[in-house]
Amino acid sequence: MKTNSDSSPIRSEFYTLPEEVDVGGTVFPIRSDFETAFRFMDYVDKSEDDDESFLATVLKIWYPTVPEDTDKALTAAIRFYCGGKDPAEGYYTPAVDPDACREGIYLSFLKRYGIDLNRDKVHWWVFRSLVEGLKERGRCE
Repeated sequence: MKTNSDSSPIRSEFYTLPEEVDVGGTVFPIRSDFETAFRFMDYVDKSEDDDESFLATVLKIWYPTVPEDTDKALTAAIRFYCGGKDPAEGYYTPAVDPDACREGIYLSFLKRYGIDLNRDKVHWWVFRSLVEGLKERGRCE
């Protein structure tokens, strides 16, 4: 158990956010920020690359070091993108459309949460949750 100090059994984190993924039994660091997810969504929406180029680019977007097993690496990256859920449940279903709502998201995060998305690094899973909170309040469509 993590502690805040040597004498305190209080956890320093409420929820541990992944910064790495398991690819065929080997752990690899993954880019976990919302900007990476936006780059991924933009690329998927606009790509006209062939399958091999598409796969290589997607893996370079997510991984600082691309794993050799590209099929498992893609599955792990997509699972990460989907919030840790099975990719078959919503393969490329984004939590938000970055093109349609970019300015509204920025302003809403700044006003509601005090988060400057141009300055603060926000984990993709946190970002997804916060966007859902905005949608529930009718602030981001």
